[in-house]
Amino acid sequence: METEAPQNSEVADPRESRLRSTFGALRHRNYQLFWFGSFLSNIGTWMQVVAQGWLVRDLTALPLLIGFVSFAGSLPQFAFSLFGGVTADLFNRRKLLLLTQTAQLICAGSLGLLVLMRDLQIGPVLTIWHVIAVSFASGLATTLANPAYQALTLDIVGREDLPSAVALNSAQFNLSRIIGPTVGGLIFGVIGIAGCYFFNSASFLAVIIALWIMKFPEWKAPEHRGVREVGRQIVAGIRYVSGRPRVTTLLAIASMTSIFGLPYLTFMPVFARDVLNLDARGLSYLWAGTGSGAVISAILMAFTLTTSRRRGRLLLIGTGLFGLAVIAFALSRSFTLSFFCLMLVGGGMVSVTTTVNK
Repeated sequence: METEAPQNSEVADPRESRLRSTFGALRHRNYQLFWFGSFLSNIGTWMQVVAQGWLVRDLTALPLLIGFVSFAGSLPQFAFSLFGGVTADLFNRRKLLLLTQTAQLICAGSLGLLVLMRDLQIGPVLTIWHVIAVSFASGLATTLANPAYQALTLDIVGREDLPSAVALNSAQFNLSRIIGPTVGGLIFGVIGIAGCYFFNSASFLAVIIALWIMKFPEWKAPEHRGVREVGRQIVAGIRYVSGRPRVTTLLAIASMTSIFGLPYLTFMPVFARDVLNLDARGLSYLWAGTGSGAVISAILMAFTLTTSRRRGRLLLIGTGLFGLAVIAFALSRSFTLSFFCLMLVGGGMVSVTTTVNK
């Protein structure tokens, strides 16, 4: 005897399911505050990026010192990234973020004050070494903040809405890469380099206020903490990665792309000023080109990143596109071509980071 299979009276709409998976994290009030505060802070950060690039080129024409500024900001990520991840697991993430955001607020404000004193010709003489020192301190704060930021996101939205939170975090970061440099370039002539630093310093208040307003359950410290536990966790993390060839390969691809590809960001002001003959506004448009490509790529990735086989293909395409676009940008002498190349650079970089993180 044949029987009919039971039919589900409520058939899920694929479009509704996709919207829920994309924007589900926004139903959490804490995440709304966190997302908006981070968005404003990132806009300020990208405004400072434009100003700092111009400041460094004003202080020195030596490519070695220009590169050393970027190296000083990136060194803590290579030296202390494992420590930062363990710290996010063993200590109160909310307090850790409050501490690091305050440190970055002070770093940006201090350098802005030095620039203002230089413009007013009072106080100590601003040198490239001041920028290098502040870049290192800010990079250290960022290294400690990033793992705590990612872990706190999971605490806020839970595992069910974590993919949505990751997508929305990527969207706000890449949107800020368009808005921040564009706004910074437009008002650069009005508020100057110091004004961009002060604006970035104030923007960290958005995250700090959001963290104060957000409501969390009482945090309970892990049973084992201290230097010995930190060391044990780091060793466990290294063993975990080394025992999984796929994870090791993904980390190697991401690391090589970051180490040998991302330095193009450092020399963007040099290309804008000395090769393309642009002013600060023109430099901001180049930054916006990178952000535009990143946003477009993030949208396309949301609809194409489905199977593991496709992820591997997209990773290879993104890596190749990023490398070729950087080479083309280095050879370009046209603003239009450079802008298009940077759109491809931003798109390729997002393709790499998204597939690796997934």
